[in-house]
Amino acid sequence: FKKHSPTYYRKKCVQWAKEEAKKRDNYVCQKCGKKVEGQNAHGSHIYNEGTYQSMSADIDNILTFCYYCHINWWHKNPLEAAIWFKSKYPGLYKKLRKQSQEIKIINWELKYKQICQAESTKE
Repeated sequence: FKKHSPTYYRKKCVQWAKEEAKKRDNYVCQKCGKKVEGQNAHGSHIYNEGTYQSMSADIDNILTFCYYCHINWWHKNPLEAAIWFKSKYPGLYKKLRKQSQEIKIINWELKYKQICQAESTKE
């Protein structure tokens, strides 16, 4: 393992989490129900990465959207999106809300190594 910055490892973990969230959602936009692939498949954070860094690589904090729903709805109508999310996923809403209030420090290098280990045992 070459030594990298914590940001490097966090970004790698986020990349992995977004891919896992898309698999979990069967590559279907959670808003419009369209099948998505490639550049049209967006993994979007529910609680944003900037404010909630410790939740940025949490699969539960990521939903799959098509490009249109992600850019033209989720980001342009955050209040509407929040109401939609709360009504469509009430249990997840409560869980993430609670999680968002906890202060957690993540060792991103360690988390990345754990992901790599888990992935290599899957193969």
